[in-house]
Amino acid sequence: MIRFHIISIFPEVVRAYCNASILGRAQESGHIVISYVNPRDFARDKHQKVDDRPYGGGPGMVMMLDPLIRAFDRVAKSIARKKNVKTKVIIFVPSGKQLTNAYAKTLTKKYTDIVLIAGRYEGIDARVKKIFKAEEISVGPFVLTGGEVPAMIVVDACARQIEGVLGKGESVEESRTASPEVYTRPEVYEWKGKKYRVPKVLLGGDHAKIEVWRKGKQG
Repeated sequence: MIRFHIISIFPEVVRAYCNASILGRAQESGHIVISYVNPRDFARDKHQKVDDRPYGGGPGMVMMLDPLIRAFDRVAKSIARKKNVKTKVIIFVPSGKQLTNAYAKTLTKKYTDIVLIAGRYEGIDARVKKIFKAEEISVGPFVLTGGEVPAMIVVDACARQIEGVLGKGESVEESRTASPEVYTRPEVYEWKGKKYRVPKVLLGGDHAKIEVWRKGKQG
């Protein structure tokens, strides 16, 4: 079992995704546990302020250190009540280490608790990384409006590596998930006068030829 702890000012965004479909069933079956902590709950002012202007000037706002520290402290106390824990803290930046299936598998093998800090605005105070000894992870060379989507991607990528989460063990294999072309019924589909057919090699039952075809499609 892996426990994910998500620190986000929009936990409802992540919760909606993670409670559906396979991830929802994975929680029900006890393969994964997902908890949420909102830094706004730890803000020290009545407006629950979690951002401020950056030192040195520049556009946008930066997530403040104190609410994040206090939110993480809540998570840390929760983890400390467990036995034999190994914790990984992750923050998200476009320039970070690229998330891969191999890395997701490593996370599930090495850690019991994974803390995902979802930044917003122009980012989070850089001292968070130093204090938490967090690893910077990237889900791609692009900028998003927040870290909630990357957090969902990490949970999804890790959960499917856990035995019992997916219906069939072979679905975990990278050779299947990386295949750019998959087909199902009907064999021939007609749309606006044009027929779209399933490749003949997939219909012949020769699994050796099918495997060669699939490898060729992977490039």
